[in-house]
Amino acid sequence: MINKFCFFTALVFSIIGSVHAKELPSLFEVSLPSAHYTNTNDGLNKAFNLLITKLSGSRSASDLWKIGDTKLNKIDFVSSYALNLVNGQETLFVEFNRETLLPVLRKAGIPLIGYTRPVILFLIKIDTGEAAPFYLDVNNPSDELQSNLQFTLKDLASERGVYLELPSFDLEDQNFLQQTNILLSPKQYIAEKFYNDAVLSIEISRVGINQWLVGGDLNSASLLQDDEIVGVLTKELQLFLDNFIAVEPLAPGASGDEILLSIKGLDSFEDFLVVEEELAKIFAIKSKAFHSFDRSQIEYKAQLFQTTASLLKELRGNSKLLFKQLNQEEQTLYLEYLN
Repeated sequence: MINKFCFFTALVFSIIGSVHAKELPSLFEVSLPSAHYTNTNDGLNKAFNLLITKLSGSRSASDLWKIGDTKLNKIDFVSSYALNLVNGQETLFVEFNRETLLPVLRKAGIPLIGYTRPVILFLIKIDTGEAAPFYLDVNNPSDELQSNLQFTLKDLASERGVYLELPSFDLEDQNFLQQTNILLSPKQYIAEKFYNDAVLSIEISRVGINQWLVGGDLNSASLLQDDEIVGVLTKELQLFLDNFIAVEPLAPGASGDEILLSIKGLDSFEDFLVVEEELAKIFAIKSKAFHSFDRSQIEYKAQLFQTTASLLKELRGNSKLLFKQLNQEEQTLYLEYLN
């Protein structure tokens, strides 16, 4: 039993142990450039479809088919919308009503991801063959390729509801990256220094006249021209996100897990209210009931929509509820409230 428990604890820490996800306050907001829709109604409907991708973490058309089967009117879930200029382009901004929409999506059987979203850090090395290779820095876009890459990361982050970030290098970082270090690779160095849930290391190299090769964690299968680089990286990054953030749906007829949530560290009634508020933000929890409580600890019996793994994904990076341990034998998840 000890070996089994140790193995499962290791598995849990691979999911949640050293993560730095952040809360996404704009989860129910979508922006859509005017070039992507024909009129306001069309824009609101397309914004709804984008929201489903954002909430589920999946681009699968099956989610939209499930919603289509319910015969709902997508526009009914719009709280507000506005047209604003962004970089000279008219853009539709739409906010949807969480309270009315979530029950409908859950009834349709669509797995959902809550407000806590992963931070994915990019270490991008560019070698033009004309000067020394350099790493892309969030503060210093010096040419069109760098600017396009930064714009793409920002656009995809908004679409998928995740944080896609470039590091901000100081002089010490720049000196390290210019050296060859057999003990610590640039990717390891960046992963240990900067806030992240995953680091993607990419190298973009010019190998001929208007011929580029992309290698690393995202790569191209063949040589690319200048205007193909961003498109290929976008496609590969979308595929990575499909696997990284989506929640695996239950098998037909299966029920979600039941688990005991044991939360310690409460000092006051105000702490209890904050815990209740934090649990309400977690989409993996279908229902909960008080099991026991005392002055500094409270326990809930929780029924989940999906698996315990989906709950752990949502808890990563939570600023108020710190994961401590999961006892699989007792089906108990131990958390600590941080006040």
